[in-house]
Amino acid sequence: MTETTTGTPHWVLAFTLAAAAAVAPACATTQPQPPTTADEAKAPTEPPSQASMAPKLVVLIVLDQFGSWVLNEHLPLLPSDSVIRRAYEDGAFHTAEFPYASTQTAPGHASLATGVAPAVHGIVANSIYDTQTGSRRTVDDRKHAVLGNPKRFVSPTQLRAQTVADILSEQTAGAARIVGISMKGRSAVLPVGQKPNAAVFYDSVARGMTTSTFYAPKGRLTEWLRDFNKANPVEPLLQAWEPEDPARWEQHFGQDDRAGEMYPAFPHDPREADDPWYAFSGTPESSEYLIAAAYAAVKAERMGMDEVPDFLALGISGTDIVGHVWGARSWEYADNLSRIDRALTRFVRLLEARGPVAFVLTADHGVADLPERAIAEGGTGGRLQSKTLRDEAERAADEALGAGDWIAGYVSPLLTYTAAGKERHEDLTRALDKAMPSVQGVRAAYDAREGATLRASNRRIERLVGASLPDDPPGDLYLVSEPGWFDAISENGGTNHGTPWDYDRLVPVLMWGTAIERRTSEETLNVLRVATTLAALLDIPPPADAPKSPLPGVMRLPD
Repeated sequence: MTETTTGTPHWVLAFTLAAAAAVAPACATTQPQPPTTADEAKAPTEPPSQASMAPKLVVLIVLDQFGSWVLNEHLPLLPSDSVIRRAYEDGAFHTAEFPYASTQTAPGHASLATGVAPAVHGIVANSIYDTQTGSRRTVDDRKHAVLGNPKRFVSPTQLRAQTVADILSEQTAGAARIVGISMKGRSAVLPVGQKPNAAVFYDSVARGMTTSTFYAPKGRLTEWLRDFNKANPVEPLLQAWEPEDPARWEQHFGQDDRAGEMYPAFPHDPREADDPWYAFSGTPESSEYLIAAAYAAVKAERMGMDEVPDFLALGISGTDIVGHVWGARSWEYADNLSRIDRALTRFVRLLEARGPVAFVLTADHGVADLPERAIAEGGTGGRLQSKTLRDEAERAADEALGAGDWIAGYVSPLLTYTAAGKERHEDLTRALDKAMPSVQGVRAAYDAREGATLRASNRRIERLVGASLPDDPPGDLYLVSEPGWFDAISENGGTNHGTPWDYDRLVPVLMWGTAIERRTSEETLNVLRVATTLAALLDIPPPADAPKSPLPGVMRLPD
């Protein structure tokens, strides 16, 4: 872990290493059935009302790492004119659950857009084991280079299910305007699928918003995006981050410098990082910059300006990056969220002034509390080191099968075997199934090839794991941590997600705008209904195998 000698270390550089921290490197298949959840069988308590008009623009806002417990923690801190608070108090509000275990960003965005679990859409995790690099992101197809960064590749080619955006494009013969935008590549491309008008994300090498050759085969940015980058250079936004309301944050969260935070004390200056343009992604300015880019896209694409409904997917990544480093109960998270909420409030007002628009705001996953804080309050928690998991698996394999090279690597949540290990898959898996739960922080290990069997289990946790696994999984053994434990992003602290526990799986869904009415639910609903909700607002069929009914609050559109 690299640190500076000043009071503000390379704080966001830590997140660069976080992508590698879960890595310890050393075809077509039968289609799995989508998992079901209890709420699908329940009839709505009240039939939807008739809307007087349909939205001309539908906006999906995904706040990365904004679990239900996080909303509850921060809602009292948001101002009365906050768009999040307005939606919570006046719109439709539900608590929803991801019906699978691998609660990471890529599968979360893919599931919200397709209405099916990773077992069906194939995006199991953010990254998978790669024999050459140790780890490869699931949107890295090694083919479609990022404009301005030819060593990075981004596309949705690994996504096996249709998104709502794909269906919208088909139903309107390409007339609908479809845009995905985020600081993260996976959060921009997965929600909009194969044929958007734009899938735009930030790249620190390009030092601006960009796309890949999958969307720009001629290797040139669209005019509006070139204009945005020219008018909005990142360098002036590289500023020291000071808290806006330290007295309020201290009253609510206690002192700034808390155990477990990777770089505890304000201020935080991205210019002191080894790569300031990468560090930019973890500052409040980055989310304000992103939202400005989203509005530029709406204007340039003339979204919501004709009778064909359009779709915008906005993935706000800053909550996740800040949350990983400082935790969700930190001054940093609160200060960042306050500024995001303010920027979103302005953005929503601008879109509402353009015409009929509907909004759906949710999250791709939740997050664990910092272990130090959880333990101090009587809970449990800890950090699993990738190297430890791989070494313990190799040791157990040697004891069971004899000395050899059995484990290729670990990329959360999957251990991958070497060729020799795959040849003795059953014996090796049997040994590790017994040995790995003896590692502190590991609850259980499951044969990744048994997804169908796990989905049919009468044990809830096994069904959640099974729903995470396609029949051709990108690894061999699925590890589940104990509650409060997670794959470490660094040896220096921080927190993570990716588990089947409620703090990771439960997220809020807030809806407001045209054709949305006030509805709330006491029971926890299936978050896969977000895809069906988006389809209903766009007046198109939902994706195949998605839940049948939209979430309560969607009104009947005019004929």
